[in-house]
Amino acid sequence: MKENVAACLQAHESRCRALLEREASGPIELPSLDNLIHHLYPMAVGRHLAEGNAILRKLAEWMDHPLGGVGNPQGECDFVALKLCRFWHLFRESSVLEPNTVGKIRDFYLRHNFASHYQSENHALIFHTARYLMAQELSQEFFQTYGKTGAELIPLEVEWLTRYLRHRAQHGWGEFDSSVYMCPDWECLCGLYDYAQDPVLKEMVGRMMNLLLADMAVDSLQGMYAGAHGRIYPLQALDHASEPTRVLQYIYFGLFEPTEVTGHNFLLDAAVCTFRPHPAVIDLALNRAEAYENRERKHLHNLADVLPLEPLEGSVRKYTYWTPDYAMGAVQFQDAYPVNSSRPCDCLSHPMMALHGRVDPGQSCTHEYAHHQQHQWDLSFAARPDARLFTHHPGQDGTHNYWTGDRRCGCGHFFQNKTALVALYDISQDQALPWIHAYVPKSAFDEMVERDGAIFVRSQVTVAALLILPHYRWTMEGEWKDREVISDGLRHGVICEVGSLVDFGSFAAFQKEILDNAIRYDESAMTLAYASKRAGLLEIDTQGKRQWNGKPVDLNYATYDSPHLRSIWKSGQIEVIGSSERLKLEF
Repeated sequence: MKENVAACLQAHESRCRALLEREASGPIELPSLDNLIHHLYPMAVGRHLAEGNAILRKLAEWMDHPLGGVGNPQGECDFVALKLCRFWHLFRESSVLEPNTVGKIRDFYLRHNFASHYQSENHALIFHTARYLMAQELSQEFFQTYGKTGAELIPLEVEWLTRYLRHRAQHGWGEFDSSVYMCPDWECLCGLYDYAQDPVLKEMVGRMMNLLLADMAVDSLQGMYAGAHGRIYPLQALDHASEPTRVLQYIYFGLFEPTEVTGHNFLLDAAVCTFRPHPAVIDLALNRAEAYENRERKHLHNLADVLPLEPLEGSVRKYTYWTPDYAMGAVQFQDAYPVNSSRPCDCLSHPMMALHGRVDPGQSCTHEYAHHQQHQWDLSFAARPDARLFTHHPGQDGTHNYWTGDRRCGCGHFFQNKTALVALYDISQDQALPWIHAYVPKSAFDEMVERDGAIFVRSQVTVAALLILPHYRWTMEGEWKDREVISDGLRHGVICEVGSLVDFGSFAAFQKEILDNAIRYDESAMTLAYASKRAGLLEIDTQGKRQWNGKPVDLNYATYDSPHLRSIWKSGQIEVIGSSERLKLEF
């Protein structure tokens, strides 16, 4: 076991170099900010320096002249600020940056407010990271928008970043286990790890990087980030190959060759960063062999209080059952957000929050953010990145879209024990789409059988059943033909059970066992009970009931609770447990 951990660490640099070279010579698509940033890859490997300088100057003019009108300047400027920061630090002491480029970058930070008007967790971290790192560089300069010199900004940012990271170690991230938004967070941490001059902050950043990698690894299957997630998009919901975090799992664990993943501009930061994971984290990622349950708890993400200064009391309880062949996970329970529409948040009263004027003083701390782009449950199979099953209530906007999120409805309720999951959907009358659907990609499975109202699939040695109550129909044409199942109406029950073929003897025997299991579904009362021969009796309603074998389930989860990752809620003390290596993290 120790041998493969050592080999993984030894090959880290070669993996990064191969990835940089590949991305530097790869095709570039779409006229966008991401595309422009991606053109900087050749510069990172010492090629096309004149073109790279021209791109950096164009980025530095983003606030005045956004790329061809693409994007809102104030919405994207923090991404620009962070990338300019990385290249400043990479090349400022060499002759790579031309004098005109240096002047343009300096002007970007000193003249402009580079805080995004978006107020989510990752945007806050991006802004404060960029401002801290550039305040160090321009300590004697005056930052016009913020009315302070770099030297005056530095202690404010060190305090903000320290408190921010400590809170997330104690309470989990609001954009929890996101296979998308972990990556801009990671980009920030890479910059802080490489360039922060405050030694205490830098040490804390290294601990957080180990924690985030362990948090990802404990739920991952062959480099695929399985189970439930906060804030992902349809591409990631439908195919693990589209997850930016999949490339992190290549860089740090060497789990696969990322030939199908391109165009993620954050990769440059990860590939040039000097951070290396602790052996216990690599051990965790590479050397799990036995099935286990993983319980996690995450705080409710409050847009008006991202530090947070006044944390909400509620939390998200997340459950994953992991095996080497499949992983299934769900949002086991989520507290409701407080409805405070009559009381504006007072987060602007804190000087660090008010300093860049990012928060609307009239914004209320409401329930609006609940279920924002969340992926509530998922069953993933090790054999293929696109082999997965889940159900969802679709929407028509970016935060509650066709395949992820349930904002302003929150109609889904989920409960899982090991290999079995039950769910209820109680859709409100005001929803534009009064139905639920399931993702069932026929071509991704070795076998699929429909029998007595149930869908059965086999992926190599793994078998699974999906039952949607009261009925379902296949989408017969268009983009989702042979991939989507729809159940019409406002109220629904869902059952999913998964297992290993060897435990049942045959695919047919698995089907018979599932169909023989007792089901009690009351659509009017919105209750569902499913008696699995292997996972026990699961009971759920829409009022908070989660009962297993006749007893209420204890949902007072720890921050982390599994054989590989442990932490008491709000303690900030985390233990990472590999097969032969251990690591204790203290925040």
